[in-house]
Amino acid sequence: MTGGASPDFVESAPSVAYDEGVSMDMATEEMAINSGARDVGAVDRSQIITGDIYLTVESPADAANEVQALVEQAGGRVDSRSEYTNWDTELPSAYLWVRIPVDALEDTLASIEALGTVESKSLNNQDVTLQAIDLDARISVLEESITKLQELQSQAATTAELIEVEAALSERQAELDSLNSQQNYLSDQVQYASIGVDLRSPDVAPERDPGSFFDGIISGWNAMLAFFAGTMVFFGFILPWTGLLLGIGLVSWLIVWATRRAKK
Repeated sequence: MTGGASPDFVESAPSVAYDEGVSMDMATEEMAINSGARDVGAVDRSQIITGDIYLTVESPADAANEVQALVEQAGGRVDSRSEYTNWDTELPSAYLWVRIPVDALEDTLASIEALGTVESKSLNNQDVTLQAIDLDARISVLEESITKLQELQSQAATTAELIEVEAALSERQAELDSLNSQQNYLSDQVQYASIGVDLRSPDVAPERDPGSFFDGIISGWNAMLAFFAGTMVFFGFILPWTGLLLGIGLVSWLIVWATRRAKK
């Protein structure tokens, strides 16, 4: 048909002005984001602090309780805690991954160090200022873009225009939710230092070799008891199998004996 487009097609197609409005909004977003990401200025620096501290203490379990109490008193939290006792060497230990507010980090670490002897300590700072500024800029621009798209949504004159703006809104809302989650995570990492606290006993492993004649007698006696205990366990293990094998052998002998007698 060469006389012109059908009325239905004209009604359902998005208007040129409306489509340009959505496209211009997207271009404005990108320009604002790039401008905001470069505008560092005299902002407060954002840093992520991580570290480890290794202490020797008399009782790792008790010290772990004290570390947890100190961290919670400072407004922090314990993200993970584990305790371990090696029964072979009798060397207990504990490990905590704690989150301490940055403004209380120095005092809290000083209190933790006072619980024992500091064997090693390390703190690391990672500057994430540009990342924080970029997230702020993107979130701000997306919020403005969503507001504009909502205005365009109320002005939609056709179904196609409504579908287009709803698709754009959905895309931007999903991106905004993702950026908000990233911002919350980054803010938590900046506000709370992440510190690993390793607590161990200063005691050394017990002497394995006998140090005197009397110690040698005790070691020999214990070895003999262990040998007989192991022997009894071994015989207890094979006894059921021995009975089974004897039963099978007896049945086989009876079958052979009965067969030979029948042949006679």
